[in-house]
Amino acid sequence: MTWSLADSRVRNYCANSSGIEYEISIWQPKGEPPEQGWPVVYVLDGNALFATVVEAIQRGGRRPDATGVGLAAVVGIAHGDERLFATEFRYRDFTFEPSAAVKADTAGGGRAFLDFISRQLTPELAREFNFNRAHQMLFGHSLAGYFVLNALGLQPHAFSHFAAISPSVWWQPDALTKRLQQLQASQAPRVLIATGEWEGTPAPWIPDGPAREQLIARRNTRAMLTHAAAVAALCQQQLGPQRVSYRCFPEEDHSSVVMIGIQRALRLMFEP
Repeated sequence: MTWSLADSRVRNYCANSSGIEYEISIWQPKGEPPEQGWPVVYVLDGNALFATVVEAIQRGGRRPDATGVGLAAVVGIAHGDERLFATEFRYRDFTFEPSAAVKADTAGGGRAFLDFISRQLTPELAREFNFNRAHQMLFGHSLAGYFVLNALGLQPHAFSHFAAISPSVWWQPDALTKRLQQLQASQAPRVLIATGEWEGTPAPWIPDGPAREQLIARRNTRAMLTHAAAVAALCQQQLGPQRVSYRCFPEEDHSSVVMIGIQRALRLMFEP
């Protein structure tokens, strides 16, 4: 995506696992990093969220005593497309098998995408930029949140923190559940799963009529809150309740909850 953010750099990476090229945006705080290197947040849907997370750290990291947020580097992973959300590429990279709910010919490339992130991108950037591989978060919203949960189940040691905001568990809940059932308490990453109250019922300003009824029907089918709560309970059972946080934020919708989710994820990242 063609844009500029102060003190950031953008480069393209070709994934060894798939041959697909991704646009990677990198930002790190000014000054000397901690002795172990900068903590780092890897943000999916980089075109939409990279700059938002950078600003959240710039603002919160100035007063960690007040915000609970420290300074960290940010890496945005985007699909090399001008769109904020490239739907067909998200289906390809954020899913691990087809879904009965959506017809998507490109679905199922999640393992290759995860291998690119965990086995190629993170080690290369850690070496070049002095990032702390023992203190790194994977952050995703919606279908990217579903990817984060699958990554947790498949490679729990790849990140110290996982944040899944409004995860689209409806895509394939049974397959995700089987992966998360393999988690063990000894693996001990920290996990945040969050949703918004109005993902269950539409926001009060949405007028009555056919559009509202269609929205209610779609949300009833996808059961965002029920699925997220069930996945969180399973993760708490496998990892321990002190390692997994679930929050359903009042008066927030699927789109708006990502903003508060960023703040809570960053705070979790710096909790002792």
